[in-house]
Amino acid sequence: MARPWLKLLDPGLTALKERAGTAFEERLGLARALNGRGRHAEAKEILEGLLAEDRAHGEAWFERLLCHGDHAPEEEGLELLAQLESLRDESPKDSAHLRNLGYLRLLLQDPDGAELSLQQSLALQGQDAKALELMGLLHLHRGQAPEAKAWLLKALSLQPKDPRTLRLLAIALEQMGDWTGAEAQLLAALKADECYYWGWHALGEQLLKRGDLEEGLRCIQKARSLHIGDPASYFILAEIFSEQGHLELAQGQLHTLMLLAPPAPVLAEAQALLGELKRDMGDRDGAVSYFSLATETDPDAANPWAALGDMAREENRWEDALRCYREALMREPDASDLQVQLGYALLESKQSTAAEQAFLQALELDPGEYSAYLGLSEIYRFANRREDQMSMVDQAMALAPQDADVWNAKGVALEVTERWKEATEAYEKALTLEHHHRKAANNLGFVLEKRMNHGEPELRGRAVEAWKQRLLICRDEGQSLKMATDHLAQLGIHEDTLREWLRNERLVPDVEV
Repeated sequence: MARPWLKLLDPGLTALKERAGTAFEERLGLARALNGRGRHAEAKEILEGLLAEDRAHGEAWFERLLCHGDHAPEEEGLELLAQLESLRDESPKDSAHLRNLGYLRLLLQDPDGAELSLQQSLALQGQDAKALELMGLLHLHRGQAPEAKAWLLKALSLQPKDPRTLRLLAIALEQMGDWTGAEAQLLAALKADECYYWGWHALGEQLLKRGDLEEGLRCIQKARSLHIGDPASYFILAEIFSEQGHLELAQGQLHTLMLLAPPAPVLAEAQALLGELKRDMGDRDGAVSYFSLATETDPDAANPWAALGDMAREENRWEDALRCYREALMREPDASDLQVQLGYALLESKQSTAAEQAFLQALELDPGEYSAYLGLSEIYRFANRREDQMSMVDQAMALAPQDADVWNAKGVALEVTERWKEATEAYEKALTLEHHHRKAANNLGFVLEKRMNHGEPELRGRAVEAWKQRLLICRDEGQSLKMATDHLAQLGIHEDTLREWLRNERLVPDVEV
């Protein structure tokens, strides 16, 4: 049945479809327009036909890579990689193949390989705006916004109205705290292409983050009028609403996505995220139901099993935790963070040798996985290997000097060698970095009491403050108050004072602006 009203939704795209006959460039233009609207599946079909006709067409390859999304099968990425490496070997002086190879490597989470290919491409053709843009994207992936901005400005000096580059510049400016500049770049992108899906979406995201719900949603709806079925849109909004505490709105986004009948991996991801939201809302049965449903929807998904393992750990169900983490690792054997979680579950199960192997395996997979060093420090603490314990903490500190867990572990390592003053400072540093760090507050209270009992009675006030902080953390997190109240009572704090604190005290005082 013909639906002429569809033409009215996007007359520009309708005109392109009507003009696109058999000519290569016209079909490439249609694929570009579809990619700009986020309609990558339709663009991919056209582009694969074009590449079957001309397998070495650099611009068609670039557009084809724009279609390679987060949920594409791993085999597809490896097949594309083999094809591009073959083209590079056949034509080593063709900068477009190196540029596209760099882009694909970035999509495949190989930033170092991507940088090498892009540098080689720019050495051959330094005025390639797309290669310059990709260098900017690479630095955005690395969290280096000022460097990204410099590369993107170089790209825009060659193509000042490229909407994709303008959006990336907006992202860099937003990360640098320049909201006004970011909005100006998004406006420029939309003036260049009023049907640019990610331009409207990025503007909507920015407005929502700034608390402008009505205008933000208008921009998001404009984007979705161009392409309603893009999963990323629903995940992004669910994340934004969740961060702002609007958990019902976050759930609504995911339920809408599920109604659109996405592919199984996308559906399972939505179910798993709903599980996370249910857990945040205190509905643990609902969380387990959604995580379990996700494991059935996509049997290859590791994340739902990992989430079930985390819940089992929180409830001290160590055998269940081990089973779930092992299920997750069967599906994602190279996940260093899962090895760390497995190590902690093994440690709690008194399987220290197996736990040590898990932590070492995590470091072999990712030498920057500093949590594995903290796990090893715990193993060596229990084994009375004090020097090894401190060595592990020092290595974690070198990797994550602003992490509260690392400072808490340093305090523990110092305390067991009776360096109580330094341990006190480490715990206080942990609490400065993370006010709700319950273990650090607990450890600080204990070490201050030790110092009081060993000749420093003047520390009573600081000990009271430490246990008070522990009390308020437990109140806010719904944990037992007994340990904190017992210690505060021993320090002479009356029950009426405790009730007053629990009623009226805030953990972090309001900051005057």
